[in-house]
Amino acid sequence: MINDLNNVYLKFILIHACSLCFKNGFSNRGLRLEHYSRVKDPGGSTYVHWGRTTCPETSDLVYDGYAGGGNYAESGGGINYLCLPKDPEWAPEQSPSVVGYVHGAEYETQNSVLDALRNHDVPCAVCRTNSSNVLMIPAKQRCHTGWIKEYSGFLMSERNIHASPKEFICMDGNPESLTGTYVDRNGALLHYQKAVCGSLPCLPYIDGRELTCVVCTK
Repeated sequence: MINDLNNVYLKFILIHACSLCFKNGFSNRGLRLEHYSRVKDPGGSTYVHWGRTTCPETSDLVYDGYAGGGNYAESGGGINYLCLPKDPEWAPEQSPSVVGYVHGAEYETQNSVLDALRNHDVPCAVCRTNSSNVLMIPAKQRCHTGWIKEYSGFLMSERNIHASPKEFICMDGNPESLTGTYVDRNGALLHYQKAVCGSLPCLPYIDGRELTCVVCTK
């Protein structure tokens, strides 16, 4: 999508440049490189800041909302977590007879440093960066040279024995919770993910250690 926008933008610049060439008799008067460098580049990309209601200083907030997904005990439905906005818009009711369901997400962080967040509902924020590339790196807390660190934390997903598999996401290492949401309603759940030695090589990986993560842009 971003490449398509850039192509359209480039075509606009070329057409505009040609029109100036004809207008100025192909002289270089009025046709200056700096004229085009001042035009704002429409590129960029977005990512979700899981566990927070704000974006890092390197990005702009598009909206904040509620993390959600399919129920942990159901084998159907979507496998991805969603960042649902606080102001949903509804179409006319369709009254289908066969459907899927989207639940809110809860922290399942018992017996950890985040134990106080257990069963609390999870916030999220959609962020926009001027960078065109977004990369989530598991098992890292720092970005590679030349990349900008947006945030870091822990790799999370559903528990391994649950019926509903989910994608892996990067939960902020200093997460927030939605105010007043501590009742255990389950729904989509978020658990730490641990490394298992074997086909994953021991040293540098440590069996049973919680995997970290970092979100980087460039």
